[in-house]
Amino acid sequence: METLENSNKAKSWTDDLKVCNQTGVGEATNQIYKEDGSKYEGYKSRDKKCLCIADNTLSMYAILSGHNDVKVAEYALQGLAADLVLGQLNSCHSEDAVKELMRAAFNSVEKDYLDSINTHVARKTAIQLQLSADGMNQYEISQQFENVLQRLDWINNELSIGASAVVALVHRSHLYLGNIGNCRALLCKTDEHDTLTVTQLSVDHNLLNAEEAARLFRLGLMAQNFEGVPLYSTRCIGNYLGKAGYKDCNFLSSASTEPVIFEPEIVGGLQITSACRFLVLMSSGLCRALHDIFPGDMSTGNRELVRMISEEFQNQSTLAGVAQSVVHRIVQTHHDVYMQLVEESKPLTFSNRDDVTLLIRNFNYALPKAFMNRKNGNRSINSTTSMSSNSSEATPTDGDHSTINSNISVTSSNITQPGNPYDSNQRIRSHVDFADFYRRVAEAKQLGQLPTNIERKTENGRPSFIVRRLSCFPCKLKRSAIVWKRVEKCRETAKGGYRLCWSVGVIEVIVLKSCGMQITTRANRPSSECARQ
Repeated sequence: METLENSNKAKSWTDDLKVCNQTGVGEATNQIYKEDGSKYEGYKSRDKKCLCIADNTLSMYAILSGHNDVKVAEYALQGLAADLVLGQLNSCHSEDAVKELMRAAFNSVEKDYLDSINTHVARKTAIQLQLSADGMNQYEISQQFENVLQRLDWINNELSIGASAVVALVHRSHLYLGNIGNCRALLCKTDEHDTLTVTQLSVDHNLLNAEEAARLFRLGLMAQNFEGVPLYSTRCIGNYLGKAGYKDCNFLSSASTEPVIFEPEIVGGLQITSACRFLVLMSSGLCRALHDIFPGDMSTGNRELVRMISEEFQNQSTLAGVAQSVVHRIVQTHHDVYMQLVEESKPLTFSNRDDVTLLIRNFNYALPKAFMNRKNGNRSINSTTSMSSNSSEATPTDGDHSTINSNISVTSSNITQPGNPYDSNQRIRSHVDFADFYRRVAEAKQLGQLPTNIERKTENGRPSFIVRRLSCFPCKLKRSAIVWKRVEKCRETAKGGYRLCWSVGVIEVIVLKSCGMQITTRANRPSSECARQ
């Protein structure tokens, strides 16, 4: 045991890799809260990170969050780095080849982990056979073999150690990402309207993911099996006790087969264009903290995190300062929410916070107060640090960075994870805010620049807009980035295709499977107009 602890304290070879100076990291160790307002550290940090440059064409960024200990996270990080940044990508000449190499690196780490625990598994089996052969009941065993049971508990704890991971590679101006577990990755870009958009590239593997919950349900596991642990990692590196050894785990033993699986998600390559502003990697503890602060809707937490990051880009002079300031705001808000629950005598939905690690890889988002900018005589723009305030908007320029303006509208989407689309009333969650659209239409009208494809009408004294000739939508919209509150009706039309209707209170949209669609937004009545173009 002492040898293992000493090995964890030893310096890793990955610490000697060249650090990317376009990256900032913020960190905070875990805390246990007490109702009197005090807090203390529960254990040594279990997060591991990497932000290295291998050569002019390759850089690697990673966060691994350990479960029950840091050993698997530390070991996995070293293995992934060894398989990805030591020249192996030189022979990869296609996107599929890079993704296959990433998948092979994950698989190699998992295989090496399983090989490393063979001794623990053998000792556990021997102890169980010895106890069962003696024919004693549990009380007799606890009296006569207390030291043996303690040894068995220690082995089970070792076998339950695992890790979540998110790994990003920037290779030849393309972004590749792999993740497993509860670590998360966000890509922040500006769209054609100069609005900062947030896209989650990773998939959360826990019960809040509808597909993962359904998979466990098919295995015979119910939600009550995970009472108190809704963010339990349903996929991870390691955790033998949740995989082959699940029969010895109380809340997993009723499953028909291994409930925790090893199956990473790999996406890419996404071309890094001038619209790409920054990449965000988040530890599982940071994701959980955002879930505690903004319960129910994952996209809200993502958007608010990006708002804070954008604000701190204006306030700080270094990327490390940006990341650390955001982490400080999150951990402070997390504790404030806990104390508010205590003061209002509400049920405590959480009483601690896990390790928090935030990694920001800047592509071309302005840092106005950076030393170089101050030296050149640039001036920064004042920004509030309020959690609910608007942050800045990035407008592309001819330089390497963006210009900061005010009144940003942050939108979010998810390219890989459907998650749970329903709220508590089984209505589809709303992710649509037309405020920015109305503002831009009003500005364009004042300047006489209203596009010809927007027709302005007035109904009952209130404005109504019809937007024509929008892009074609397929009839299967289960994973559409546009998600509305409630599906009113869905029927097949006589002209072919499916006619899908959504109602959003004062907004109703009908989409036809055709060459285009027409959206009508109204102030009072939820009616719609739709025609083939």
